[in-house]
Amino acid sequence: MSHANDIYQGVSEQEFAHWKQVAQQVADRLASTLQTRDRANQHPFEEIDWLRQSGLLKLAVPKSLGGGGVDLVQALEISRIISAADGSLGQLIAYHYSNGVWSYILGNRMQWEFIARGIVEHGWFQSSISNPRDPRLKLEWDGDDVLVSGRRTFATGAAVSQVMTIAVWIDDQLVQYQVTADQPGIRFNDDWDNLGQRLTASGTLDFDRVRLRPQDRLTGLEQNPASAVLRNALRNQFSQLIFVHFYLGIAEGALKQAAHYFRTSVRPWPESGVEQALDDPYHRLKAGELASELAAGIALAEKTARTYQAAFHAGNALTEAQWGELALLTDQAKVIANNVALKISHELFELTGGRSTDNRYGLDVYWRNVRTHTLHDPVSYRIREVGDYVLTGKLPTPRVYAPPKKA
Repeated sequence: MSHANDIYQGVSEQEFAHWKQVAQQVADRLASTLQTRDRANQHPFEEIDWLRQSGLLKLAVPKSLGGGGVDLVQALEISRIISAADGSLGQLIAYHYSNGVWSYILGNRMQWEFIARGIVEHGWFQSSISNPRDPRLKLEWDGDDVLVSGRRTFATGAAVSQVMTIAVWIDDQLVQYQVTADQPGIRFNDDWDNLGQRLTASGTLDFDRVRLRPQDRLTGLEQNPASAVLRNALRNQFSQLIFVHFYLGIAEGALKQAAHYFRTSVRPWPESGVEQALDDPYHRLKAGELASELAAGIALAEKTARTYQAAFHAGNALTEAQWGELALLTDQAKVIANNVALKISHELFELTGGRSTDNRYGLDVYWRNVRTHTLHDPVSYRIREVGDYVLTGKLPTPRVYAPPKKA
C-alpha cells in the first residue's frame, strides 16, 4: 500500500489557502446557478468541467505525478466548501476523491498510477459501480476475460465519468475491476429524478456483455493478504467520512443562506415588541443553537479525518484496535453530521418565516439534498454500533456484505 512516497502527505497552510480560495470561486459559481440547474435535473457535464478546469479534480494526486498533493484531511475540507454551494457537486467531488483512495488501496502500483495520470493529464473524473444490494451480474467467460451483463442502480456520477470501478461477484468473492467508461456495452440511463441530489447522475446503467480483462482486475490487496481485510475495510470508513463532510457542507450552506435571507427580508413578529427582527431573542437563540451544533459536528469531522489519515498511512501495520477506534469515531461523526444537517435544513425556516418558502428563494434544496442522501445508509446501525461499545466495550469490526443470491 506504499505506491508513492508523497501520497496524501499534504501541502503547506499557505498553499492550501490558495486551493481553498479556488474551491470557493467554483462554489460561488455553483451557488449562483443552483436553482436553475437543480430544476433542469440534467447530467452535470458542465459542472464537472468547472471542477476540472479549476484543478480541483487532480488535487489529491501526488505532486510527483503532477497533482496538487493535498492530504485526505485537506481534500475533505475542499469537498465541504463545494457542498455548501451545491450538495450534488459536493457529493460528486467527494466521491471522486474517495475513488482515488479506492484505486490506491485496491490496485497495484501500475494500476493506481495509470488512473492518477489519467486524472492529471486528461482530467478524468472517477466513479464506482458497487451497490452491494444489487442482484448479481450475469457472467460469461471468454478465456480469461469475463463478459458482464445486468443493471446497476445508484450509479452516482457514472454517466459523467471517464473511469469507473465495477464490483463483480465471482462465485462468492467480490472482485473489483477498473475500466474506462467508454467500454462497448455500457448504457447510461437518464432516469435519476429524485427528491434531492438531482445533479449527481445517480440513476441506473446497463451492462451488455461488457468485457473485463485480467489486467483490469485490481490486485493490490492480494500482495499482502494478511492485512487485506483491514485495509480493504478502510474503504468503507472513508465512504462514511465523505458522507459526514458533505452533509456538514450542505448544513453550512443552508445556515449561511438562511442568515442572508434573515438580514435582508425578515420582519419582526407583531407580538415581539421589537422594531427589527434581529432584536428578537428567539431568533438569536435559534441561530446560536444551530451554529453551535454545526461547529461541534465540524470539529468531530476534522478529528475523525485526521484519525483516518493516520490509519491509512499505517499501511500493512494497521491493527484491529486501530481500525475499531477509527470506526467508532467515524460512526459518531456520521450520527452527528446526519442529525445536525437534517435539523438545520429543516429548522432554518423557523428563522426565515413563511415568505421564505417561495420557490424563488430555493431554501428547500438543502433539506431535499440532505434527506435524500441520509437515507443511503441508515444511521440507526451506526448508533447501534456506538451503543454496543458504550455498554460492552466491544469495538466495531469490519462489515462484510453477504453475496446476493444467484439468479
